[in-house]
Amino acid sequence: MMRFASLGSGSAGNCMVVQIASTNVLLDCGFGVKETLLRLQKLEIAPEQISGILVTHEHDDHAKGAFKLAARFNIPVWLSHGTLKMCERYIPENTELKFQLIDTQNRFNIDALEITPYPVPHDAREPTQFTFSDGQYKLGVLTDAGSSTQHIEIVLSACDALVLECN
Repeated sequence: MMRFASLGSGSAGNCMVVQIASTNVLLDCGFGVKETLLRLQKLEIAPEQISGILVTHEHDDHAKGAFKLAARFNIPVWLSHGTLKMCERYIPENTELKFQLIDTQNRFNIDALEITPYPVPHDAREPTQFTFSDGQYKLGVLTDAGSSTQHIEIVLSACDALVLECN
């Protein structure tokens, strides 16, 4: 069974968790490490249980804490090449981070969770949004899209649940 929860949404930070069985994936991490850990604790998720972090784009409220959290707990980070290029300022020096570069047109898996990226219009280098599937249900997430497109509507029309973030 797939579960999801928002750890917070807004200009101070965005982060959500998507869970299936023992797989826990963070979507964005705009909060500092301490704040993220407090919010995860409320859901009874330890940082060692995080299988990966997806970063949608380089804006502070989505990416600022992702790389420090990843470095501290050895968590792999999935993101587009353009987003990685723009996030270099967040990467702690002298750390060995595991990056998985994604193609915004090709699905991939993190353990049992199937993830499908899709591009969106936004004022960022290579912004990407995602759908998540456990093989039975599909969750769509849309944050910070400058406008709707036919492609976005097609991708999200087949979802069983949809998370929209706007501020």
